[in-house]
Parts: sequence; structure tokens; C-alpha cells
Amino acid sequence: MDLRDYYDNHWGHVPEGQVDYSRLQYVVDALEPGEHVLDSGCGPGFLAALMTEHGVHVVGTDVSSVGPERTRGRGIEAFQVDLDTESLPFADGTFDTVVANSNLEHLFFMHRHIRECVRCVKPGGKFIWLVPNIGHWRYRTWLLFGRFPYVPNSPTDEYHIRYVTAYEGRRLLLDAGLTKIRIRGHAGTWVRGLYPRLLVNKYTKRYVDPPYELLVRLRPSVFARYLCFYAVKPA
Repeated sequence: MDLRDYYDNHWGHVPEGQVDYSRLQYVVDALEPGEHVLDSGCGPGFLAALMTEHGVHVVGTDVSSVGPERTRGRGIEAFQVDLDTESLPFADGTFDTVVANSNLEHLFFMHRHIRECVRCVKPGGKFIWLVPNIGHWRYRTWLLFGRFPYVPNSPTDEYHIRYVTAYEGRRLLLDAGLTKIRIRGHAGTWVRGLYPRLLVNKYTKRYVDPPYELLVRLRPSVFARYLCFYAVKPA
């Protein structure tokens, strides 16, 4: 089974709406109505639909065939593109913003993927990258004790094959020629296995979440489950 087959099977079994919409909103918040946006790694189009509702013109690409098919079913243009073996089928500077939504960690050649996405951003445009944070405090603790568990819906979900910290993510974006890099963290305290259940369960979550969200804002590199990078392509 190659990556295309793998993600055809994956997206074929993901129910409609099964996604953390609070994380996707981090992308929508950074866009202006009327922008021309590429959703690289669109999957079944959950984020593409949110951006379209926001008044953004969206084009999607995905390594699978099922993801673009489901995205086109929402009335959104989408193509199958394997970024490991193919270039994006767009001219340089085509888009106001390119979004890499939780897809680069699933592919092999991360440097190349980022540069290919940045190529399609117009000068002065934005690149937005959502990626799991392997620098999360729980993994730092596990590694200290010689562990590296594969936890579903966490930075080590079994279908992630690349891992990123805030520091390395920033370096990758700088190497691609981007500037004005900033990071926003997402807690994702609903993820079972990543957070101790004694702290985050149906009885304690409403009390733990507010102070934990503050920690995420202050130190996303340590406390965030997901990192959202915002960067600008120099004019």
C-alpha cells in the first residue's frame, strides 16, 4: 500500500465533521474575505468549507483521491497531488495565502513540501502551517524516562512520519525565505492519552482548561498540542 492508497482508505472512513473545528478556526481567523487560498492537504474539505463560508476563494489539493472528491462535493475546486513525487500544479505566486493543514507531517520530504507551498504564495502573501508539536511537555517527560508512546490524535499518531518542534518549524520557514514568523498554540485537551485523565476528565476539564489555555498562549512550544505558524513571503 502506498501513501495514496493509505489516505484513500483513511479519508474514506472519516465521518463527516469529525475534526477539531476550534483548531481550524486558527486559520480562518488569519484570512480576509476575498483572498485566493490554496488548502494544501485539504483532506475531505472540512477546513476548505469553513474558509469558503468566510468569503475566501479556496482551491484544495491532497495526496489521496478520496479527499479531493469529498471536497469537490462541497462545490470547492480540488485536485489530487502527491507532494512527495509531484509539484503543485500552479504558477509561482498564484495565491494570496497557502495553508498546509496538518499534512506535511504525513509525507517524507518536508523541506521540499514547504518550499513548494511557498513558491505558490505571491510576494507579500502568507503561509499558514498547522502541525503537531512533538515538543509538548508530555513527550519531553516521556522521553526523559526513555518512553515514546504512539498516542492516537496526538503528535505521535501512528500515521505521522515526521515530527516538528516550535524551534525546528521556525527554522524550516526561515530556510524557505519567509519572514515575520509568529506561532499560536492549540491545547487540544480532549486528546485521550496525551493529558493525564486525573487532570482532564469530564469533572475537571472545565476547571483545568482556562489556566492551561493561558500556559499555551505564553509558551506554545511546551504546552501546545498543535502549533499554528504564520509567516510572510517577502515582497
